[in-house]
Amino acid sequence: MKKIIIFISIVLAISSCSKDFLKEEPKAAITTQTFYKTQNDLDMATLALYANFAGVFDQVTAPVYGSDDITVLRAGNKFMYSDFDVFSANSSSPAYTNMWIYLYNTIKQSNALLANYSNAAVPEDSKNVVAGQAYFFRAISYFYLTRLWGAVPLVETTVTDYTIKVSQPQDIYTLIVSDLLKAETMVPDNYTGDRNKGGVNIPPTKGAVKALLADVYLTMAGWPLKQTDKYALAAAKAKEVIDNKTTWNIDLLPNFADLWKKEGQYNKETVFGCYYNGRAAGAAWDFNGNMNGPESAQPVEEGGWDDGFAELTFFKKFPAGPRKDATFQTDMLVDGKLIPWTECQSKHPYYHKFVDDYTYNPVTRWGDWWGDHTEPVIRYADVLLVYAEAKAMSGGADQSAYAAINAVRNRAGLPNLKVAPSNTAFRDSVIVERGWEFAGLEPNCRWYDLIRTETVAKANSFRDPAEEPLIGKPDDTQHTFYWAPIPINDTDLNSNLK
Repeated sequence: MKKIIIFISIVLAISSCSKDFLKEEPKAAITTQTFYKTQNDLDMATLALYANFAGVFDQVTAPVYGSDDITVLRAGNKFMYSDFDVFSANSSSPAYTNMWIYLYNTIKQSNALLANYSNAAVPEDSKNVVAGQAYFFRAISYFYLTRLWGAVPLVETTVTDYTIKVSQPQDIYTLIVSDLLKAETMVPDNYTGDRNKGGVNIPPTKGAVKALLADVYLTMAGWPLKQTDKYALAAAKAKEVIDNKTTWNIDLLPNFADLWKKEGQYNKETVFGCYYNGRAAGAAWDFNGNMNGPESAQPVEEGGWDDGFAELTFFKKFPAGPRKDATFQTDMLVDGKLIPWTECQSKHPYYHKFVDDYTYNPVTRWGDWWGDHTEPVIRYADVLLVYAEAKAMSGGADQSAYAAINAVRNRAGLPNLKVAPSNTAFRDSVIVERGWEFAGLEPNCRWYDLIRTETVAKANSFRDPAEEPLIGKPDDTQHTFYWAPIPINDTDLNSNLK
């Protein structure tokens, strides 16, 4: 990833200039027609994909604040997060524009690579590996876009179209599945060299593609598509990952807390992740460092930014054990003394997952505003829970489904799940377990589960009276406030997006 800063401006320029007045043909210019020629060109293009997609998660993901596990004070520049928390967000909110931009930049670069990779004078297998990664990144980018914004522009070319209309989720998912099925046949099981860190694969492997496809199928079985036949496909694809986990060197870490330690930046539970290096020469925070911690997650008493903390009802219901201990920070260091969260300014416990970083000193509790903590986009725990839910909702909650959820529960210090009275009850238990496991601002956070299970309003109905009162009223029948508004910058440029 250290090469990113050298070439990122070149690749961005390649994917963005398309105006008629730029139709000049200088002999030495780099264009999409002249760039994708060598293996080095293709490698640079894939690294640029990683860099742009990493930008999606290097700061707070504002739309997920509508979930019942995270909140924030309604003051200062935190209004941009609080607006989503109290269901009062509008299209001019600056808090989620960067995420939209990075996702579409990733898509546009994927499109450019897919349109030109075949021109490279390299072996066919090498070209396929590159194309497979582009299909993966385009698919996962659209997966986040349609879950957060619903109907969005479906762009499959490098041409900028200011008249394009939005496509409905069904069409978006059709492309996502198609891309992932292609990627599954093209990317390798493992990588070598600097794309493999101590046995941990950095680019997407076949295992990562299968895991993402399982999650996509599970989501398609819920709202808005409600294609319940996809449960069986989700279970089958997740089972492939579970049965072949040694192929990709993935598994649960024995200790949940190890996921969030600075020493665990590369760990085998991360099936696919965004990796950052804030110490790289010439590093820029939006392409190298992760701004989603430490200071973003720390309380103001410790010099933090107070960007978010746990909702009280969620925290109180969270089962005690090593997972809860590792998830939350429940005291603050003030003038050399520890005070409980009940006495701090926010009067909330904080999420501790992304705090431990190379800049963070656990004694003084000081950390910089950017670091290199990994964002685990897909964890093996997610694969297990996808399988458990999908198996129950397709073939029934058999021993393998219980084994999958119990592996996650036991690691968290919890006993085996009691036998559920029905498959639906088992499914509900899995959803609850996912809430505890992926609490906070993890890339695969609780908000997406509330959307697909149509329980946004239900979850928020238990909001503690001490929280900021809701301004908007989500409705699980009408699905109000389920999707974020398209950023105003785009609707101003294209009225068809309004």
